[in-house]
Amino acid sequence: MISVSPRQRLALTAAQQAIVELDWNARVLVTAGAGAGKTTTLTYRLEHLTGTEGANGDEPLEAAEILVLSFSRAAVRSLRDRIDRIAESARRVRAYTFDGWARSILHECEPERDLTGLSFDEIIVAATDAIRGGIFYDGPEGPVVEPPSHIVIDEVQDLVGVRRLMVEAVLESTRDCAGFTVVGDAAQSVYGFQIEDLNERAAETNRFFGWLRSEFADALAEARLDENFRARSDEAKAALRYGPLLQSIPAERAAANDAANSIYRDLRATLDRMPSFGVLTGRQRDDFAFASLRDAFGSTAILCATNGQVLQLSESFCREGIEHTIQRSPRSRPAPRWMVSLFQAADGGPTISEQRFQVVVAGLIDEPHKAWRSLRAIAGGRAGSVLDLVRLHRVIVEQRVPDDLVETDRRGILISTVHRAKGLEFDRVLVLEEWDQDRQDDQDMPSKARLLYVAMTRARDDNYRLPAFRSFVFTGRNRKAQFNRWYKPDRYGKASGLEFGDQDVAAERPAQTPEVSAALVQKYLASSVQRGDLVRLVSEPPLFEEDDVPPGYGIWHGEVRIGEVSERFLDDLARSRRKYPKQTVRRWPDAIERVQIECVETVGGSTAETARAGLGSHGVWLAPRLCGLGSFVWAKADKDFGDQGKE
Repeated sequence: MISVSPRQRLALTAAQQAIVELDWNARVLVTAGAGAGKTTTLTYRLEHLTGTEGANGDEPLEAAEILVLSFSRAAVRSLRDRIDRIAESARRVRAYTFDGWARSILHECEPERDLTGLSFDEIIVAATDAIRGGIFYDGPEGPVVEPPSHIVIDEVQDLVGVRRLMVEAVLESTRDCAGFTVVGDAAQSVYGFQIEDLNERAAETNRFFGWLRSEFADALAEARLDENFRARSDEAKAALRYGPLLQSIPAERAAANDAANSIYRDLRATLDRMPSFGVLTGRQRDDFAFASLRDAFGSTAILCATNGQVLQLSESFCREGIEHTIQRSPRSRPAPRWMVSLFQAADGGPTISEQRFQVVVAGLIDEPHKAWRSLRAIAGGRAGSVLDLVRLHRVIVEQRVPDDLVETDRRGILISTVHRAKGLEFDRVLVLEEWDQDRQDDQDMPSKARLLYVAMTRARDDNYRLPAFRSFVFTGRNRKAQFNRWYKPDRYGKASGLEFGDQDVAAERPAQTPEVSAALVQKYLASSVQRGDLVRLVSEPPLFEEDDVPPGYGIWHGEVRIGEVSERFLDDLARSRRKYPKQTVRRWPDAIERVQIECVETVGGSTAETARAGLGSHGVWLAPRLCGLGSFVWAKADKDFGDQGKE
């Protein structure tokens, strides 16, 4: 019997119960539709594996013997939260995103290897090579990495390219010692865009499912979860019937486009019958619609096809003073601001005890015991129940913070691309309609159909359509002077506003000014800067001005300078002000406004930097992270267009 209290126990369907009670060495593929209770099923599955004897009298698995992988941090956090509420024996099970686990594996195999210069895909490939190289096999001193006894993998429909190859390597390498439970829904496969070639992208359709059925043949058990537990209204249920059709789209590109085109038209017609929420951008924006958002209860999300649309809506919300959150990339891994307090409390010591940890984080986080377990798993000291702060410093520097501890603080309305909202659910969803003139992906109709299906199946109660609007935000990747971010053009085709992201704050050293010490800035960041706050970036000309070299920009939160922009941002700023690569730029914005605080994060670096700034020798400090679409401000009319053609 699963060890949860009657108050906590949820009623499982017969299909869910059958999956939950399979033995540890079973190999099962679960097809689960949108809102079909897969997270609940996996939670009880993990509780069964860690709290129940096997059919042959086998002892329950230890939490460390189970590996849990998922595509998104949202899915990891959702599973982690569910486990903590209802699955007592499974609370020490670690769950990772695919990217997070790849980093963890490489660190375990090669602890001295510096991963900071590698892309996400390069890290995945390196981890795959390590797995195929035999890290799970016994050597003279045992395996490099202890192999799991059971592997739980969620969101497998989004395994394409290098991530699919990594998971296949894991299952092949552990076939003699581990069972697995893998869950997915081909109807919600929306990350095929990671494969550029359209024919190859089409061939990835259901490829992992086919490999699994072939590789494990008669040993594979299959199960389906079809009942929907999310949708509570007819509007929320309206798109569900298209799930089975999307699951069966063929892999051949022409046939796939034909089948998906019909499904997409039907989904669009279904969306057209949804109530319109009103216009939220431009001169025709609806005051009543904004008032409805201000008064909305429960959770609300606005789902868009592109980050450009997200930024345009966010700018409109900033003007209206509506609290909102831009959903960050699943690959963004900011360390929470409270982590810096651990180093400060240790007063230069190499460790911190659990008792001291509980005192330090009291009032800063909601579930300190859960945070302690996660930190101990990555930075536990060898002697007793302590955290090794030297190891934790390296975790912060290498951005290996556990997925369940990554800084999160969602406030107000969530504005997100559909891709980043997959795996989430809301009381109310506004789905942005497609602007007819922006149809750029008609060559990949299966992706369009699945994306719309995912958007229309996130709501518990209310689905609305948000009228399409013409985008005035464009991607710099299509410019001759390329830069990898979204921008708002002026009438001469150069940027008048620019997207801000993860690496746009110079975090190599603690922020300070001649008038304000680093210690005071740190105190201000800890107490007075919140997600969603607006900051102003003010030009700080260098001692020697040069043509075509942008000035620095200080980041001002009210009357306090809390940092400066990075060289990466300045490089893209220069590119954005050119229509072609060799054009000379002679004037730069005097300021950049309506930039938002994405979060305040703990960053790590040289211990000499904190010592030099009078913060101690622990080598960690706080820094802001920015987001949103900043607008350029000029002290006088921009005459830069006169420089066109000069080099």
